[in-house]
Order: sequence, then structure tokens, then C-alpha cells
Amino acid sequence: MPCPECRAQTGSDHRYCAYCGFPLRPEVLASDHHLPPGEAACERWQKVAARYPDRPEAHYNLGLAHYHLGHIDDAIAALERAVAIEDALPHAHFQLAVSYYRRGRLDDCAASCRRALQHQPGSVPATYRLALSLFHLGELDEALEHFREVVAADPGYVIAHYHMGVLYERLGKVDEAIDAFTHVADGNPDDAAAHYHLGVNYKHKGLDDLAIGEFAHVLKLDPSDRAAEQELRLLER
Repeated sequence: MPCPECRAQTGSDHRYCAYCGFPLRPEVLASDHHLPPGEAACERWQKVAARYPDRPEAHYNLGLAHYHLGHIDDAIAALERAVAIEDALPHAHFQLAVSYYRRGRLDDCAASCRRALQHQPGSVPATYRLALSLFHLGELDEALEHFREVVAADPGYVIAHYHMGVLYERLGKVDEAIDAFTHVADGNPDDAAAHYHLGVNYKHKGLDDLAIGEFAHVLKLDPSDRAAEQELRLLER
């Protein structure tokens, strides 16, 4: 049989063209590991998607190729096509959510995360991205609920603890904020931002000695941090 890409004659039992590597059977698209790097990937998947326009995997892989090159709008178009063909693709919904997030389309990001979770309940990355988008949309109570789900499922998801801490701080829940930022600092002792927030929340509790220690630690990590320097100066008067 001739390859649809290079027209070379290939055995009828072959999964890929022996000459150019083009997938000869649509069922191999989901597990295709013959992806070339960079711009070649986009060219390859554009041809595959044109050959198999009704195969969501082709459009999904084209979307990924565009995303990794920073072609976010093209990635969104390809991924939207993939989920339009087949909605039950949690990985495509999630990648679409990430792409929407890169464009600041937070409502669309949250909606895509919900679709991903509908088809893959309990997905930690999708739950985290949903929480993050809701956080930026000002839906703080629901965001907090989903951040809690993330850290319950994966206590080592340090970035989720950080955002929880910021959220608790905004809500005035000082003890909870301290717990969250302590978790971050324990997991990443060189995280100056976590130590700064610890200092702020210790100050709110009137624990000035602990606050001084945290702000001093921030300046040890980042001597150019003017906010920590100012806080420290005020506390040491």
C-alpha cells in the first residue's frame, strides 16, 4: 500500500511507513511515539490531522505540538477540535484548560477543568488548575475547597499549600495561613516568599520574635527584598 505522505510502497501490515514514519493506521495515533521535535512536530501533526480529520488524537497531538512551541492560539484551536470530536478526553480538556490559562481566559480554564474532572474524577493537576483559576476569579470559598482536595490527595503538592496560604491570608485566617506556609517552607527552605508570608502572619498574631526571624531569613535568602527589610526595620524599633 502507498504511504499517504511520501507515497512509498509499504507492507499492508505495517503500522508506520518504513520510509517517512507516517502513521498508516488511525488507531496508533494515541500511542504515537514517532513525534519529531520542534516545528517539525507541527508540520507532522498538521498532515496527520488533515489525513485523519475525524480522529481526536490527531488534533490533540497537534495542539500539544503548538503549545510546546508557544503557539497558544493555534493550540487552543486544535484542542477545541479534539474535544468537539470526542468529549470524553480528560487529557485534552486539561491541556485546553492550561492553554486557556496562558491566555488569561480564566472562566474557560475553569470550565475545561470541570470537564476533565467529569471524565477523570480526582485528577490532582485538574483540581489544582481549577482551584487556581477560581482563586484568580475571586471565587475564594470554592477555590479553597479544591486546594484542600489537592493537598489531601497529594500532601507533597507544595505549590498548592502556597496558594492555600495566600488564600487563608486574604480571608484573615492567620493560623491556617501559618500552617500552609510552614508546610511550604519545610518542603522548600529556600522559598523566600513563604518565609515572608510567615513573617507577616506571625506579626498579625503579635509573635514579633518569630516574625523578626522570618524576615531576617528572607533577607538572608534575598538581600534585595525591600518589603522584608522594611518589616524588619519596623519590628526592631
